Amino acid sequence: MLTPALKSIYQKYKADTDFVAEWLAVTAKTNGYEAGTAKASQTATVGVSSGSPGNGTAAPKSTHLIKIKDFEALATFVSKVNDLKIPKDFVFALDRVIVARKGFADRLTSSGLKVNSLSEGRHSFFVEVLEKVRHILKPLIGTTKPDSEETTKADIKPGGVAKNIFSVLEVYHISTEFQNAPDVVPAPATEVKYVAEQEDTFMDVIFAFTALLDDYHRLRAEIKSLWTDYVSGNLDLAAVSVATNVAFEMARNIEEEIESPLGKEGGGSFVANRYFAALCTVFGIEMNAKKQSRDPYNLDAYDLADMCMMNSLTLLASYVQSTGRSEMHLQSYNGSFGWYDETVGDSAQTRRQKWKQDMTAMLEFMPDVSFLASKIDCSTIVDEITRGMAYLANDRTKEPPFWLAWATQIYLDILQFLGQDCDRGYREMQQECLNIKHSLLDIDASSKERSKVLHAACIWDNDPMWMVRKLISDLGLFPNDIAPPFKCLRRNPIYCGLLIHNMRSNLHSSGTQFAATPGALLGVTQLYHVLRQEKMLAEDLEWEDLETLRKLQGNPSFFVGDLPTNREAYFKNYCLGIGTSVTNWAPNRRKSKLKINSANRRNLKYTGYVSLSTNHRLEHPGARQPWSPSAVEAVLNEGVRKQYTDSRDHFQAEFKDIVEKERLELAKLFPPGIIRKLALAIQNEIPGISFNYFTMHNEAWNFLGRLQEGFGQVLGPNVLSKNPDELPFAAGLPLAAAAGQMSPQGDKKVEKSDVLMHVAADVLQQFLREGQGSVIKEASAKKAQPQDVESLEIGDIDPWGIEKLQKAYRF
Repeated sequence: MLTPALKSIYQKYKADTDFVAEWLAVTAKTNGYEAGTAKASQTATVGVSSGSPGNGTAAPKSTHLIKIKDFEALATFVSKVNDLKIPKDFVFALDRVIVARKGFADRLTSSGLKVNSLSEGRHSFFVEVLEKVRHILKPLIGTTKPDSEETTKADIKPGGVAKNIFSVLEVYHISTEFQNAPDVVPAPATEVKYVAEQEDTFMDVIFAFTALLDDYHRLRAEIKSLWTDYVSGNLDLAAVSVATNVAFEMARNIEEEIESPLGKEGGGSFVANRYFAALCTVFGIEMNAKKQSRDPYNLDAYDLADMCMMNSLTLLASYVQSTGRSEMHLQSYNGSFGWYDETVGDSAQTRRQKWKQDMTAMLEFMPDVSFLASKIDCSTIVDEITRGMAYLANDRTKEPPFWLAWATQIYLDILQFLGQDCDRGYREMQQECLNIKHSLLDIDASSKERSKVLHAACIWDNDPMWMVRKLISDLGLFPNDIAPPFKCLRRNPIYCGLLIHNMRSNLHSSGTQFAATPGALLGVTQLYHVLRQEKMLAEDLEWEDLETLRKLQGNPSFFVGDLPTNREAYFKNYCLGIGTSVTNWAPNRRKSKLKINSANRRNLKYTGYVSLSTNHRLEHPGARQPWSPSAVEAVLNEGVRKQYTDSRDHFQAEFKDIVEKERLELAKLFPPGIIRKLALAIQNEIPGISFNYFTMHNEAWNFLGRLQEGFGQVLGPNVLSKNPDELPFAAGLPLAAAAGQMSPQGDKKVEKSDVLMHVAADVLQQFLREGQGSVIKEASAKKAQPQDVESLEIGDIDPWGIEKLQKAYRF
């Protein structure tokens, strides 16, 4: 199966060529081959095993290049080794490389794409060498036949040049035997890493670029599928937005993998231009025969340009070239080329109409992205398109990278696909802001955790772009009419989804910390379990919010080992859970402060690992390496593992098989499948990260306050501690008394008593009958309105520095 590092087409192709070279070299050397001699000494009489070239884990210390011309000699030597068994993964790798390279050359020739004769000759030479290797080893290979044979024999059909060229790469997508084969690139056992000589002809550059385009097209199709699921209500906006944004990172990573060959021809954008020009020639389209002077090219080639991302690349490059990079954030489109029509969306009929939709949408979009790039340290999130624009603004020598053109094309796809409903994401974001603000109404305004969540929920209460442009316009310094407030968010559902994701992630991380610090929920959950276990609560009464919390967190966050079922076990588990000793409850020590070992106590855990990991990348604007497909896969794997851990990250061994099964399934996925899996992971975590831990803590604290009052009526007013920090321990008193570890009469006599448990049951039943145990559930079913949060104490929030700017100009 695929190793985690091999996800993009070009990676797999290069790994195949390296594997062929490595197996030939290691096998030959093991059996006495001496490099550089016409006849190597063949001292071995027994061949190496049919496995891979070793199973060692030590990292190779040096790299040895196997020249293409040496492949044949190595194969000839290996073919004479006695009893040699050739592994299937070697045969699969060899066949895939032959199919890909030979088929690609045939497609280019059949399609009419011209490549210089020297480049084509060198390309063909490698194919011939590989075919000779297979022919030499054929007696040892036997009947092994790749799934891709049909791809090799496929005829060119009139489905378009691009489809024909991409079709040869299907060998890296459809091979079921490959999916089930051993890892293609095992760790070398020798200290030397053998790699195949890489050609750097223009044919090879075109092959690498075609592989890149194929990856991009498959990702593009998957993203369209995700947004279709969003429109139909099957996926949340945040889930598809995060997946889309991570796809942008992956696209950048995949392009950077082939930066070396592309760089020799001027970079991805330059190769894309040449690629587009060649396709126009094949289709008999004069690329520069523009119908109108403002056209970027002959619009008869619009569909070809769309395939090559040339539409977005042209617009992006034009914007960067025509705008001073230090002034990008002050720009505003003046409508000189018309305006984007939301009512048309993606239903434009003619190529000219399609181009106008693309052009106007981009021209209205890019100044807003430039503003965000200039305020990258002020925003709560940084999406990948904004990050890409920031890179361009910081380095005037750079041309727009090809991945950024692809990302902006995806933006256009989504905007046009949504049509008149393109502001749906903005409306959902507004509602999420209101809901989160409403959930914090009763939380202490001095809480740092509350402030962090409010910052995320309030940052777009005002449109900073509109405010800055309005300020400059009022000074008479802005030449254009300014767009209405929030037009940027109305037209950017991806960004709105990321804002929602950021708000929820902050609600979860800050709320969990807020609720975990006092430790009230642990004791309350244990007490609730005991009262249920002892049937002291009416069957029709349920603490619904606490039950939800327990399902989200899992029993290991509250209990040590198996759930307790008797009075001694109740108390012992409680003591272990809070990190204290049973002796701390002795009658002569009851008035002393309990000694808690925080290193041993149970506590709440973060339940949205994938969500928090993706949000962490959104919140940090600095330069960094983009996530590769394998990096995303690793996050997904860790997210699965985290589901079966306690608050101390101890893994529950009984779930090992489930985690391993999921890991194996993820390892089979290509980039589009990984992106969908990511969206589904985010979707599954939404209930957990949207749960209001702030309110859950308040519910528990309210109950504990009532519980303490009830105990005071039995134990007397001077028995219980008045220190609010010790209120959480009130939940342990009835468990201690029932286990015979304290006297409810307040003297030194110790005997088992259920008096306090009955008091707790009475208090809790009254609490639940008043509806105090379903506050979160009821709130989540309602949509907060602006008037509902008018009393919310927010404080001074000026994240964009607009108020400071206004004061500077005395507005």
